[in-house]
Amino acid sequence: MDPRELIARSPLPQLLSSLRSSYINTSTPVLGASAFLCTIIIYTIAKMFGLWSRNEFNVEGQTIVITGGSDGMGKAVALELSAKGAHVVVVARTVSKLQATVDEMKTKAGNSFKQKFHYISADLTDPAECERMIAEVTAWNSGAAPDVVWCCAGFSRPGYFVDVPIQDHRQQMDTIYWTAANTAHATLRNWLTPVAPSGQMRTPRRHLIFTCSTLAFVPIAGYSPYSPAKAAIRSLSDTLSQEIEMYNGAYTQRHRNDAPAADVKIHTIFPMGILSPGYDNEQKTKPELTKKLEEADKPQTPAEVAQISIRALERGEYLVTTNFIGAVMKGTALGPSPKNSIVGDTMLSWLSNLVFLQVIPDLRSKAFAWGKQNGIPNSTSTPAS
Repeated sequence: MDPRELIARSPLPQLLSSLRSSYINTSTPVLGASAFLCTIIIYTIAKMFGLWSRNEFNVEGQTIVITGGSDGMGKAVALELSAKGAHVVVVARTVSKLQATVDEMKTKAGNSFKQKFHYISADLTDPAECERMIAEVTAWNSGAAPDVVWCCAGFSRPGYFVDVPIQDHRQQMDTIYWTAANTAHATLRNWLTPVAPSGQMRTPRRHLIFTCSTLAFVPIAGYSPYSPAKAAIRSLSDTLSQEIEMYNGAYTQRHRNDAPAADVKIHTIFPMGILSPGYDNEQKTKPELTKKLEEADKPQTPAEVAQISIRALERGEYLVTTNFIGAVMKGTALGPSPKNSIVGDTMLSWLSNLVFLQVIPDLRSKAFAWGKQNGIPNSTSTPAS
């Protein structure tokens, strides 16, 4: 349904008509409160449907790097962005999967005569490999840095904290947090290098996008090897969202010799379960208690997550969730993070904290009851890598 039709069918027009016809007999405080309520309704609908706002993530003709781009969400993002006219570079370890993804992107391309695609095999747990990857993309892109870098690399191997070997905890941090941090470091070192001012057209805004998890907001028993790494990404994102403003401020003064070529925006995506080969592998080590605690999570397809995430980026959102439950989880943990909408996120936070007055005690109670009934888990039930 067209958003304007939705507004027309809502009680809002009748409310406004009622206010017009009775404003003479209405006290100023009541009239002010009614006007404020109408403003909130209009603002909320506008934010939901992107009314009166420009596309903040127009990727047509831009060069985009997607790590973890050969499978799952990363591959789905690559296909969606190729359909929108972007030049896409996918990065992962397995060459055969990367080649297959490039072939599929070519069939999805919005303009196959203008677009180009590339793949790079790299181990992003190695900082030097990340530097090589950014350098190779820049050379392939005729000497121009990529416009967007989207970090999707990583996997989850659930298990109870004491049952999972400590080296597996470290591996999860390496493959989740450090692949993202290494990529971000190499990217920003490239993007934020000062350039001499020129009379040419300004470089379009660049975007650095992290892929996180709602477990960064609300941890669940059984994800101790995984959720701390995702929480670390969320913290890195919040920190960079502040630091980057120093460079963006310098960028506005184009007469300076110490300004970057473009301003930069940071984003982070927080999906829940995603139906992918990685999700299937999770199930092999996931404790039964964990499955019970996350019964409310209805996994989405990679394409659904990619499409929802891209629409949110087009609206200019900073912290992006991909379903209602994820949004409620986000509302419990917004804290000092930049808000997508001051009004909407504040109201969401109030609602979420009321809901979670019951949720967290319920999760703890279920874990307690599980142990009471089943005893402690068999330490051999979670295989080592």
